[in-house]
This record gives sequence, structure tokens and C-alpha cells, in this order.
Amino acid sequence: MIDSLRIVFGASRLLVNGSSLMLKPILGKGGNLDNKVKRIGPHIEIFQVFQERHRFIITKRTIRMITVVQAHIRGWLERRRFQRIKVKALYHGPNLKAVINMYCRLIHRVKYKLGLWRTRQIINFIELEEWMDRKKFYETMFAKREDWQGLERSELLKYFNDCGHFPVQQQIDQVWDLVHRQDHEKYSQLIKKSNAIEMLFTLYPPQGAHVKNNMQLRSSWLRPIVDGEEGYKYIVTGHPILKRANIRIVGKLVCRSIRERKMRQHYLSEK
Repeated sequence: MIDSLRIVFGASRLLVNGSSLMLKPILGKGGNLDNKVKRIGPHIEIFQVFQERHRFIITKRTIRMITVVQAHIRGWLERRRFQRIKVKALYHGPNLKAVINMYCRLIHRVKYKLGLWRTRQIINFIELEEWMDRKKFYETMFAKREDWQGLERSELLKYFNDCGHFPVQQQIDQVWDLVHRQDHEKYSQLIKKSNAIEMLFTLYPPQGAHVKNNMQLRSSWLRPIVDGEEGYKYIVTGHPILKRANIRIVGKLVCRSIRERKMRQHYLSEK
């Protein structure tokens, strides 16, 4: 039988009496240091690896609860959007019904001018709000440039740029002919606010028109259009996302495009 075993490191004493073990601290200078030492556990990621994971069981009751919560949240969001649209509609007309009729007539005219004969319109709150926001912004930009009689035709390009659009003069002239049906308006040098906004929505149709292939607005090398968005505005504003292109890569791309166009023309001429 071992009566006692003492390990002298100035930290603790180990006593073994029969089948029991007891750890007692030794009073001294080293005791205060030992009390300050904290237990260092395993890393949290290592600890989680060896723990049992309780699988979340999806039941019919859980699905019903999730569906009810989503329905309440979507309903609340739609009601908030409807209240916001009713407030915005007061800027464009006497009430919401009159604004919706104005919106439907505009969509009908835009589709008709672009050669789309299916002009049936289904009211969508998101598309209606997008049209109202754009219309208000266009009117604000027009008020900054208009004279007491209207806006001069030579100022249309600058006005379009103020609205965040960068068409060429040829595209503006084509839209001018589409909007001004009467002869005395076609050769006029002044444009009214309603006609200027009509030209903008014709060249850049609202979401509610669902115009997928707009032949009036085409992508080019200098003014590319990616996913319906003009890339030229990033060049004008000097967006930090743009980087200096490698001239060799650009040259290869242009040469390949010219070669493909010539081969296509040669193939069509042989037919």
C-alpha cells in the first residue's frame, strides 16, 4: 500500500489512499499562478464533428406552418405596395383608376408603334410602379430644360442623356417620326412634354409592354446593350467596374467578327 506520493513542482500534491485519488493544491507562491490557468477546450469545429446531428424532420404540419407564414408575409408586402401605389398615383392623376387607364393606353400605343398587335394588358403592381417612377423622373428632367414654349428638337439628345439613356441621333429621328403622326408636328422644332415622354417610352419600353426584341434599339460596338441595359452609360460615368481592355484581344475579336460576316455574305451570294 502506498502511503503517499508527492510530486514537487510547486503546484499540487497527489495523495493515493486505497482506491481513492485526491488532488490538493500546495499553498505557496505557485498557487496563485495555477488558479489563473483556465481550461482550454477543443476547437468548436472539431467539437461539432464528433457531436450527433439531429435531423430536422419535415412533416405535413411543418409545411402547413411555413405556408401560412409565407402567405401572411406576402399579403402584408402586397398591401404595402398597393398603399404606396395609391399614394404615387395622386401625382399622375385624380385617382388610381384614371392612372391605370392612362397606363394601359400608353402600353397600347407603344406596342402598336413597334409592330406588336397583341396589345392586351394584364395589370401588375410592380410594372405599374416602375412606369410611374420613370414617368415622374422624365417629367422632372424635362422641367429642368424646357422653355416657356417647350423643348427644342436639338436639345432632345441632351435630355435623353439626362434621363440616363444614350441613343444616337438616328434613333431619335426614327422615334420622332413614330410619335409625330401629323405633318405639322413632324416638321416642328419644338416638342411638348407629353410627346418627349412618349418618345422615351417608345424607344425604351416599360416592363409592362413585354417587348423582347426592340428593333428601334440595337446593340453596337460603341454602344453595347447587355440584357436590355445600355453599357455606354458606364463608359460616360467612368464606372470602376470597367477596366482597360487588352488591344490584342479586342483586335482578334474584331477580326473574327469581320471574317464571319464576309464568309456569311459569300455563302449567301453563292446561293
